Amino acid sequence: MTRFAIEIWGEMCPIPLIKAKKKLLSMQCGDILVLETEHSCTSRGIVVWAQANRYIIEEKEVANGIWHLELTKTHD
Repeated sequence: MTRFAIEIWGEMCPIPLIKAKKKLLSMQCGDILVLETEHSCTSRGIVVWAQANRYIIEEKEVANGIWHLELTKTHD
């Protein structure tokens, strides 16, 4: 299991989701993609997409207005 991170600060959907999808293509099953954002709508959009596509996703507000996401690749 490898952990990856992509930079999405200051970006609004759909850009963070497009970046996440692109990165997932190069990852192996079991790898984790870490994302942090200051936009609740970006966090929510990624969570909804991940759940709809059968990925494991953990969302946590780590500070006031900062969301930490960990997306685990579960399939190709």
